[in-house]
Amino acid sequence: MQAFLAILRYDASQLARSWLVRIWVAALVAPAVLLVVVAFTNETEVASEVLAFYMRFVLVLLSVFAVSFIAVAAVSGESDVIADSILSRSVTRTEYISAKIVARLGATLGVYFGVMVPVSYLVIRGATPDTSPGGVAVGLLMVASLLAFLVALGVTLSTLLGNVLLAGLLALIVIIFPGLALQFLGPTWMSTTAVIYELDQTFRGETPIRDEVRVLSVFMSLTVAAIFSSLWLFRHKDL
Repeated sequence: MQAFLAILRYDASQLARSWLVRIWVAALVAPAVLLVVVAFTNETEVASEVLAFYMRFVLVLLSVFAVSFIAVAAVSGESDVIADSILSRSVTRTEYISAKIVARLGATLGVYFGVMVPVSYLVIRGATPDTSPGGVAVGLLMVASLLAFLVALGVTLSTLLGNVLLAGLLALIVIIFPGLALQFLGPTWMSTTAVIYELDQTFRGETPIRDEVRVLSVFMSLTVAAIFSSLWLFRHKDL
């Protein structure tokens, strides 16, 4: 347990000092401030549409790229030091990869909620109110589940592939293209892109509860499956 906590603290500090994370946060905050100002100064803006616009074209668009490469660097980005880290210290493979997963999930969800909770509150206060508290909460949780799945998927690909760029591109392909196909074919509750596209309806409380439960169940299950896959693959990985 001590080894897990030591690796977790080290990895979290590395992520906090990462230029990718800093640029990602700055790129999220700057447009958010602008949208909040617009929401307070323009009476024609509707809260659900302002929030949905920000999440579709700023938060999700930037986060998908940032989170993909943060996640796939968990193992692929440290392939030259993993063997020494595990073989020369009292660190098990499970402790090592678990700390990597927790650090990246914590960083991703910390940035996400750290930005979206105050932005949502301020936009709802400033724009014409048409959202429901439950709809906003569920909408935020649905997008959080998508990002958590992306983190878990990225770490899984990181344990399989030694190339960070290739693993990052595959993570993007898996997230985007099946989502577009499922959105076109009909089961939108299984589609990442459909969930993002329908956020304004979710914020207004118009999305059926059955679909909301399905989305959360599907992507939480996929996240858990990807995490266990990462653990199994890393335990059997040739270092």
